[in-house]
Amino acid sequence: MEQKNFIEALCASSNGVVVERRKSIIIPLVTLLVGVAILVANYFIENGSDANNLKSALVLVGGATALIGVILCAIRIFGGGAPYHTEDKCYLVHKSYSFEKSIQAKVVDIVNNCDRVALETLGESDIAGVTVDCYYSPRSKFCAMQAFAFEELVYKSVTELRIKS
Repeated sequence: MEQKNFIEALCASSNGVVVERRKSIIIPLVTLLVGVAILVANYFIENGSDANNLKSALVLVGGATALIGVILCAIRIFGGGAPYHTEDKCYLVHKSYSFEKSIQAKVVDIVNNCDRVALETLGESDIAGVTVDCYYSPRSKFCAMQAFAFEELVYKSVTELRIKS
């Protein structure tokens, strides 16, 4: 299951508690404006042998900051939304866990119980035979998770989407 499908299933099965919502564009706009302000400040520095290095640094930093601001603005405007918990008034935190295939039964049992604390205590692996996608609220005990196993060169769902409020 793709990440987007996981978010859609989470929003559909939470009875309106979780909705997909875009994040604010204020921070990317501030980043863009800071970059433009640095470029404008460069214009007011007089040319001279002492100032050439400073002017070059300001152009580099201002241009890079403005470019990052433009990219972040485009992502916020044209990108998809993130899961938002309406009762807690916060965005859900995403965490992905990777485990060895040998402990798949234990992972499935933990996911069926929707126990994020027990999942954190398991030793993660660099080789992802079994993965668990988890969204949780930092302000309450809301948690949603699903386990996937790597079979036939794709990740297939081994559990249903579990939600714990």
